[in-house]
Amino acid sequence: MPNVSPLVLALALAIAPVAASERPTPLGIDAASRGEITSRSAINYRDGSRSQLHTLDLRKGQVVSIALEGPLRGRLTAFHGDDLVASSGEGARASSLVVRAAQAGRHTIAVSGIDASAFGPYSVRVSTVEAYDGQPLMAGASISDWTSGPRPLSLRIDEAGVYTIDMLSDDFDAVLKLDGPGVSLSNDDGGEGTNARISARLAPGTYTLTADGYGGERVSGLYRLQVNARATPDAPMRDGGPIAAGETVNGLHDGAAHSYTFTLPARRLVRIDLRSDEIDPLLRLSGTGVEITDDDGGDGLHARIATLLDAGEYTVRAEAAAPGAGFYTLSLAADEAPADVGGGALAAGRPVDATLMPGMTDRWSLNVRSAGQYTIDMRSGDLDSHLRLLRGAEVLASDDDGGDNLDSRIVQRLEPGQYTVEATAVGGSETGRYRIAFERR
Repeated sequence: MPNVSPLVLALALAIAPVAASERPTPLGIDAASRGEITSRSAINYRDGSRSQLHTLDLRKGQVVSIALEGPLRGRLTAFHGDDLVASSGEGARASSLVVRAAQAGRHTIAVSGIDASAFGPYSVRVSTVEAYDGQPLMAGASISDWTSGPRPLSLRIDEAGVYTIDMLSDDFDAVLKLDGPGVSLSNDDGGEGTNARISARLAPGTYTLTADGYGGERVSGLYRLQVNARATPDAPMRDGGPIAAGETVNGLHDGAAHSYTFTLPARRLVRIDLRSDEIDPLLRLSGTGVEITDDDGGDGLHARIATLLDAGEYTVRAEAAAPGAGFYTLSLAADEAPADVGGGALAAGRPVDATLMPGMTDRWSLNVRSAGQYTIDMRSGDLDSHLRLLRGAEVLASDDDGGDNLDSRIVQRLEPGQYTVEATAVGGSETGRYRIAFERR
């Protein structure tokens, strides 16, 4: 067996190809060097890809960013002696690499085609990375840093307030954690794309930020960290508790739902709005036989629940439909219900005429005493009707135009028990008279 150098063997076993016989081309710091992968470049017999080698002299602890530019679909691998230092991996992020020199000396940088069909010219650009100096971060801080795993950083808060911390990276899916006095928060994709963001009320004190990557993957790359104080709404901030009809409250969603409670003395038309320009609001309403969830029922991504509620106690939860943090406003309105508004008990064989208010969903309760096949009809000459049949939170059936013309009809076998029928209009904005009937077939 011919003699094979340890570096050649290491390259062959890693994702980079075998070393070329030509002398490697030196790379300079804060400079670019050109090269080309051709059919004369060294071949990796494992996958047929080709490569060219370069050398790079680094001081101990020095951090550099290496970027592969040009038409070549390629990847990068760095070695010190026979030791693999870092690899850019596969796919879209295979064209950049951050190297931190554990030891001073000459490093080998392999530029490889992504597969056996990858050829073409390229440019390798090496840039100095000014890594974080380890001093505690404060409001207004903006740093660039490099990490190869969970990276703890100290954060000092001098004044109580609301702060937003952003972790941004083009090299990996950022995950940010914050621990300190009364706070333990984490976030994955609360910022744009795969960047992380935490917004929280912080008291004066010292906190620990942990910069990490998603899924416990071996993180390697550059990231930026920014700490900013936030202006708060003029009105007092709330994170749950009682809310009265006609009241609007401000809150800060920081990853946990906020629960608000209210009591209705009599039947009321209720409208609940959750609005935010920073999170995708999500509302949940429960109580007195009601379980309602809404994501985008308001304008844009805002959430809205408009319904008829009986007298009783209710809980509304302010949440986010996607990871994120930010300010929101929650408002509750409760008006007296017109005499002919829909909703209430619906008995078999006793049709009811009612008026559907704009943007409302009428909820009818059914008490099924014996199992059998049943029909629910919603007929109207004023609106395009829509029906849903639920048992608890489970949707059993829904229908738009199953009846005559635009009328709705549900035919379903039901077991003994309590059910809810939601009667509404397609699109949610129509209003008018309708008749609803519940019959055993």
